[in-house]
Amino acid sequence: MKNKIIINIVTVLLLTVLVFPGLAYGDTDVSIMPISMEYNHWADKYVDQLDMEYEMEDFFKDKDLNAKISSEDFENLVQKTLKEDFEYMEEIVTRERAVFEFTKIWAEKTGQDLDNIATIKMIIYADTEEIDAKYNHAVTVAYMKNIAKGRGERIFDPNAELTYGEAATLVVNSKNAVEKELENNESIVEGKFETRANYKVINENVEFNFELFSHFEETKDLMFSSGQQFEITITNENGEEVYKFSEGKAFTMAIVYETIEPGESMEWTDEWDRTDKEGNYLESGKYTAKIEILAKSPDEEDEEIDKSQLTKTISFTLYKLNENGRITPESAESIINDKATKVMEELKVKDIQGLTDFVHPEKGLRFTPYTTVNKERDVVFDIEELKNFDTEEEILWGYYDGKGDEINLTPVEYYEKFVYTKDFLNAEKIGYNEVLSSGNMIENQFEVYDNPIIVEYYIPGEEFYNAWESLRLVFEEYEGNWMLVGIIHNQWTI
Repeated sequence: MKNKIIINIVTVLLLTVLVFPGLAYGDTDVSIMPISMEYNHWADKYVDQLDMEYEMEDFFKDKDLNAKISSEDFENLVQKTLKEDFEYMEEIVTRERAVFEFTKIWAEKTGQDLDNIATIKMIIYADTEEIDAKYNHAVTVAYMKNIAKGRGERIFDPNAELTYGEAATLVVNSKNAVEKELENNESIVEGKFETRANYKVINENVEFNFELFSHFEETKDLMFSSGQQFEITITNENGEEVYKFSEGKAFTMAIVYETIEPGESMEWTDEWDRTDKEGNYLESGKYTAKIEILAKSPDEEDEEIDKSQLTKTISFTLYKLNENGRITPESAESIINDKATKVMEELKVKDIQGLTDFVHPEKGLRFTPYTTVNKERDVVFDIEELKNFDTEEEILWGYYDGKGDEINLTPVEYYEKFVYTKDFLNAEKIGYNEVLSSGNMIENQFEVYDNPIIVEYYIPGEEFYNAWESLRLVFEEYEGNWMLVGIIHNQWTI
């Protein structure tokens, strides 16, 4: 392997002297021409990268890169590069199955749940209908993350068998996609624990979900001195304690040992019923929850775990709720009026770049063409995808009401037909967490979104009163700020 590297370096130096004689002899009057390496096969450059990083020369030696890769070689290749414990049990390796496996590895290495990654439902490939339903989502994610882009001319060819050249390419692309994703994850700090937490208001309760995540490269053991593994203390804006998880509870006194693997976590959930220590229901106000993980290192010789790694503080606000468990219209208007107006101003002038400042950083923005929110079918853009909203690619947004035809439009065309179709900024009526319009479709927005504030801009019909139209902006709270997560178009239909 070292000899090959030395030979390559010498070859490049010789080429430099031959192509750039002026540089070799100090002549400054020379036309600079680029050096380029010639490959016999389009995948040779990917094979070379694998050879340099993983010493795969013997694996690809005498291989026809256009030949179909065997199941055994496919498993061996992945084990030597991306995942040591990878197993492949199928007799053949189809392109759709291979992309699914690499995308799944990418998700595991970046700590994500592949099934819950939001995708835009673009008609990426002309042969999309041929892709097996259980692989289609992964193929779309692979396209978004530059793991696999098809064979050109919008052809994916899902059932064709994978070649050795394509396998080498997928390994390199997957590795690069993992590195890029991790570079973008600023929260990762090697060699530490991290306590992560979030909350959501469900009817009259506040649910806390939290975890202790390991950024260590090796397995870590933890010790808990009793059955109590965490503590939650909630205080009001005056610093007065209103809730303590352990109060009134009994825990076993036996020592408990737990193990966390690299990149994995321990998870817990607790629910607070919004009552203080005297049993009074707390209707509204600002509160702080301090979450402490009561873990220690079992080895006395190990350095004590820094308390900051085991603690997370969340500030949140409780709002007055109506009988349905929703934030009241009065509270909703006082919270969101200014932000909703700014969002509508961006929509009026079609400033999608400006709109991204208001979009939820994790959930992105969901577009619903007709009233009923469909979590499986509605198109969701993340912030980066919104920045490319002017793409000419057609997307399946849903189905036209009544006719049932597919809504295949570019984002700009969808915007014209299903977003700012009227002067909603100057709407005759504006409703906050109340439904101003209703037709023959199911109203499920309050059930689908997490404790949302929904602002509806309603315009009555011009030709006749029933021909009304409205646009709903959906906001959810994120780290103390209300962020846009949905745009619902609504109109009178026959």
